[in-house]
Amino acid sequence: MKDSLDYFIKAPKADLGMWCAYFEAFEGMLSLRTPSPPKDEWGTIHMMVSPDHKKEFLKCLRSSGLRSI
Repeated sequence: MKDSLDYFIKAPKADLGMWCAYFEAFEGMLSLRTPSPPKDEWGTIHMMVSPDHKKEFLKCLRSSGLRSI
């Protein structure tokens, strides 16, 4: 995504699929990747957020209880 804002989120390995689906539901807001397979019980989600949706994304992130790393 050109001119996107990068956010990296740590989540429990067992919950990665759920969190990916949660954030992908906000169509047009972001693209996401899981950069590498988790080596322990935590995984990373890389989210590339459109600058136009930064405010909405941060609201969704706060409501999820996850934190950016």
